[in-house]
Amino acid sequence: MSRHDRPTSRRDFLREGVRSLVNAGFGGLFERLERVGELLERGEPKPAPLFPLLSCETTAFHKLLESGALTLESLPHTLRELDIQGVSLHTRHLPSLHPRTLEPLRELFTRYGVAITGLMVSEPLQIQDEANLSRKMDECVECLQAAYTLGAPLVRFHLGGSGNEREDDTHLLERAGLFLQRLLPEARRRQIRITLENRDGVAHRAENLVSLIRGTDSRWVGACLDFGNAPAERIYETCRQLAPYAFHVHAKSHAFDARGEETQLEYGRLLSHLRLAGYSGALSIEYMGEGDPIEGVRKTRDLIRRYWRAY
Repeated sequence: MSRHDRPTSRRDFLREGVRSLVNAGFGGLFERLERVGELLERGEPKPAPLFPLLSCETTAFHKLLESGALTLESLPHTLRELDIQGVSLHTRHLPSLHPRTLEPLRELFTRYGVAITGLMVSEPLQIQDEANLSRKMDECVECLQAAYTLGAPLVRFHLGGSGNEREDDTHLLERAGLFLQRLLPEARRRQIRITLENRDGVAHRAENLVSLIRGTDSRWVGACLDFGNAPAERIYETCRQLAPYAFHVHAKSHAFDARGEETQLEYGRLLSHLRLAGYSGALSIEYMGEGDPIEGVRKTRDLIRRYWRAY
């Protein structure tokens, strides 16, 4: 059998099929599919897998951690008692981002069977301060490396900005997009996803986050959807818009009525948007109310499971 007569491989068969569809006028979608196939063939890195489990933000325990009533070392035991399988660590609660600090912490949570679902960066990027961004780049790379050391699949940043809803965000979005493009190679190298939270500044509009995500690379850049970070009249529309792009969710809660429902948020409605979008990341509890934080986390856990038993 000559070189020209050898059997067609499965890969060649699929490639030729895609090209035939493109030539037949299907363009767009199939060109992108072919591009994805080429990237996979070249062995480009894939993002770390997400953890589809119930998690908790360390900010939910901030008062206990600040007072010393709870420590990072005792937190895995507390989470096990609460039947919560994951934790999202905030940089404000870490004494250092040095591997000597983070590696024992990762081993401790692993020993208790608690997955580290994300690293939340406390300080905003302040994307409007152009002179400050070069220093911020170094800090962001350090956070990506810290997430890699912890075994976390993602880092959460928030962009900052003026917070003026009437201001034209175009120039800030362009600056944020350029910053993300510079940061992406560092994220890919470590297989860490970048998430942007819907909160103050340039991220106050869900459309802005969607624009940034779609303008960079939605395999690596996604939303950290916070239930409580939208005006009351836009909570559910924000959730609907960001759910398809969400890598991480902050299940915010403040208070509960006699039926165990959150008094400000319709959890059934919020979780239905996530389910319809096929969300498969962590639901991370962020109780921010008064009273005992552990009891607040427990009530939020029960509320989530009422409407989404998979967690």
